Amino acid sequence: MALTIIILFITGAMIGSFLNVCIWRLPRHESIVSPGSHCPGCDRPVKWHDNIPLISYAFLGGKCRGCGERISIRYPLVELLNASLYVAAGLKFGVTPALAPALLLIPSLIIIFFIDLEHYIIPNVVVLPVAVAGLGLQLAVSLTTSDVDYPQWWTFLAAGIAAAAFFFLVAFIFPAGMGMGDVKLAGMLGFFLGPAVTIGLFLGFLSGAVIGIGLMVAGKKGRKSKVPFGPFLAVGALVALFWGQELLDLYLGFFQSG
Repeated sequence: MALTIIILFITGAMIGSFLNVCIWRLPRHESIVSPGSHCPGCDRPVKWHDNIPLISYAFLGGKCRGCGERISIRYPLVELLNASLYVAAGLKFGVTPALAPALLLIPSLIIIFFIDLEHYIIPNVVVLPVAVAGLGLQLAVSLTTSDVDYPQWWTFLAAGIAAAAFFFLVAFIFPAGMGMGDVKLAGMLGFFLGPAVTIGLFLGFLSGAVIGIGLMVAGKKGRKSKVPFGPFLAVGALVALFWGQELLDLYLGFFQSG
């Protein structure tokens, strides 16, 4: 298991490096394939030995080798976050078919979190293909897993449709508070989380309300200020990914016992 954890951490950090490319380029409608990594300050190409996840940032002191411009701390944080969550997923699901959807969902949520937080957009180029891939993976897992408690593939399809329909209704009633990007994201989460998506959405609404009220009390936001909802959904989805079924069982058990 130790070797698996090491592999997951290294792989997660390497993918995290690519996530930084996506987070920077997708909102600017730039290709994520070419040109290669370069400093946004001096436009100097980043050599391979300056592009090693986590290590190069520490070795360079967080600065570009060419111009000395400060490199955002977000870069190593994203690499470390994705690597850590990959390890957590490995510990949670083990080397089983159920691990594959988690390893796709995690980096997708990180991209959405940071892009929506800064630019107030949830890119279709991320949500739509990942939603299709997620549903396909859940179909494959449900047909191959030996876990009798694993939800059937159609429950993921139903959860995605139901989540998107609910968010569409909310967006229709309160168009200023929610966009179509949130609707598509909710559908994507349903395809990955199945029935546990209810936990993710609830936690997204709860955390969004708490943070929003806190910002208004602190004078940072007004009642009509725009607050991105994607980051809260992403955090709620991560909680649901790791503990959603347990929380859902606890919730249902509470009412059944009552």
